[in-house]
Amino acid sequence: MRTLDPERDWKTLLSYLPADYEQVAAEHKQLNTQWKNAKIDSAAVLLRFIFLHVGADLALRQTVNVMAQAGAPKLSHVRLHFRMRRAYPFLSALVGRMTADVRGEAAPELWGGYEMMCLDGSTVCGPGAEGIDARLHLVLRLTDLRVTHAKVTDVSEGETLRRFHWNAGQLVIIDRGYSNAPGIVWAVDQGADVLVRLNRGALPVFDDRGAAMNILLWCRALSGHRATEQNVEITHREGRQTRRIPGRLIGFRLPEAEAAQARRRAREEMGPSITAEQLEAAEYVVLFTTVPADRLSAARCIEAYRLRWQVELQFKRWKSLCHLDRLPDYRDDTILSWVTAKVLLGLLLDRIGDVHVAAPSWTSRPSRAMARQPWQLTAILWPMIVAAILPMHLHDTVAILPEIVVNLEAADDDVDHRQVTVFRNRFYPAVTDGPSTNR
Repeated sequence: MRTLDPERDWKTLLSYLPADYEQVAAEHKQLNTQWKNAKIDSAAVLLRFIFLHVGADLALRQTVNVMAQAGAPKLSHVRLHFRMRRAYPFLSALVGRMTADVRGEAAPELWGGYEMMCLDGSTVCGPGAEGIDARLHLVLRLTDLRVTHAKVTDVSEGETLRRFHWNAGQLVIIDRGYSNAPGIVWAVDQGADVLVRLNRGALPVFDDRGAAMNILLWCRALSGHRATEQNVEITHREGRQTRRIPGRLIGFRLPEAEAAQARRRAREEMGPSITAEQLEAAEYVVLFTTVPADRLSAARCIEAYRLRWQVELQFKRWKSLCHLDRLPDYRDDTILSWVTAKVLLGLLLDRIGDVHVAAPSWTSRPSRAMARQPWQLTAILWPMIVAAILPMHLHDTVAILPEIVVNLEAADDDVDHRQVTVFRNRFYPAVTDGPSTNR
C-alpha cells in the first residue's frame, strides 16, 4: 500500500505558506473533520489536490487518479470539482495573508481612502484548445491581490466596466480598452471613481466651454515631464438626453528613452499601417479620471496608474510562464478558485525569491534583485515548484502506468459528456467539436 508522504520539496513549499494555513482551512470549513467518513482531513492534502490540478495543469480526472495512485484519499473528479468551487474563500484568505507585508503600497490611507481595484481582460485557452477560444475578465483588489470577480466570455466579447458591479469608495484603474463613456458612467452611477488611460478615438473629451478637445494638440503644449491637468467633461447619450460627467484630463510627456520604447511598441502593435499621428501620440501618457483633485493630485493619479502597470506585468509573467491562461473549464465559480490558486502559487514563488534573493517582484519599489530579473527567476522556480507538488517521482509513475491508464479509461467511458465538449459547447453550440482553430 503506497502512502502519501510529503517529501522534502513538498514540505519546503508548504513552509512558505502562512504558518496558520491549517487553521485557516478549518475556519473556512474546508476539512469537514466532524464527518466520520471525511476523506480530506488536512489542509496540506487539500492544497496538494488543488495545486496539482492548477499548478501542473492536470485535468480533474488525471489529478484524482495520480493522487490515488500515490496513496492519497480517493476522490471522484466530480467531488474534486465541487471542492474547487467551495475553495475560493480559503484560497483568497491565504492570498491575503501572503500579501500582508506588501499591502502598504495600495493601502486606502495612501490613496485618498480609495479601495484600489484593477480590471483587465485577457485571451485564454480552454481544455484541449490549440488556440485562443475565450476571454477571461478579472477584477483584482490591489490592497491584497484578491481576485474579487472572474468572468469567462466568448472571445468576441470586448472589455467593459458594465460587466461587473462596483461599490462606493472604489477607484477602478483600467487601460485604454475600457476608455468609453457607457462603462465610465456605469461605474460612476454605482458610486465608484475611474482612472483610465485615454483612448482618443473612443472617448471624446470636452473643455469647460463644451468644445471638443484636440488631445494631441493639448499634449504638444506639455512642458517637461511633469504632470499637467485640466478640468474636462465627457458626455453620454441616454435616450434623448445627454449626460455630462465632469473629470480631469492628466497628461505628461515621456522621457526620450521611454518614448522611444513606446514608439517601438506602437510600431509592433499597429504594423506598417501606423500613422505619424499615432506614432507621435505614443510619446505621451494621457489619463482621464473622475477623482476630485482634492482627493488625489495629478501626480498621485499617475503613480496609481503605474502601480497598476506593475501588477499587470506580474500577471503577464504568470500567464507566460505559469500558464495562467490555460483554463480548466468555463464555470465562473470554478475559475475564481482556479485563478486565486494560481495567484497563490505565484506568491509562493515570489516569497521564495523574497527570502533568498529579494522582495516580491509585483511591488514597484526599485533596486531589488527579484525585480531586476523576474522573468529568469520565474522560469527557474516555476518548474521546480510544479515538481515539488507532484506526489510521485518518474520511476514510481512508470511502474504503475498500466493502472493509471485503466483508471482513466474507466472514468472516461461516457465520451458524450466529457468536460471539454460540455464546456466548449457553452460558447460554440452549433459546432460540437468547437471552432476549427481549436481542435
